[in-house]
Amino acid sequence: MIAILVIVITVVVALFILGGAAWFAWDSDKRVKKFARSTDLIPGKPGRAPVEWTSATSKEALLHQRVRYAIADVHANPAIPHDEDLVAARDRLDDAVFDLDDKLIATAEVADQEDRSARLEAAESAILVLEELPRKLWEAPKETQLADLEKVTSALVGA
Repeated sequence: MIAILVIVITVVVALFILGGAAWFAWDSDKRVKKFARSTDLIPGKPGRAPVEWTSATSKEALLHQRVRYAIADVHANPAIPHDEDLVAARDRLDDAVFDLDDKLIATAEVADQEDRSARLEAAESAILVLEELPRKLWEAPKETQLADLEKVTSALVGA
């Protein structure tokens, strides 16, 4: 009798865990697809780039997509919303991200290939710095986080 009870409990727990994992995978996939189809540059804030850029393969569109995912990773850091100084620094970074995206949009209209290539190289260098930021922010001391946020903001503004 005890063996049957143990087996039943084990099966119920296994089904519960399997159901939770399936729900987590479904919900995560739904959120990722929703963000991928949205025009949000920053989660919850629509960008000014053409809607086609969410799936286009031009150099400007690909850089735009990289910016979107990198800043989304920064916003996913659970420690930042609990500190006013970090939120203010992230808000300044958000402004710099919008400025960089505006530069990408303007670059798409440039006819001179040399000028266009130079602008895209500068933007890509800044985006590489932005893409490294989420990793640096995790579990770093507040002062380091602030310094990293300001450093990346400066890099984006200078692009």
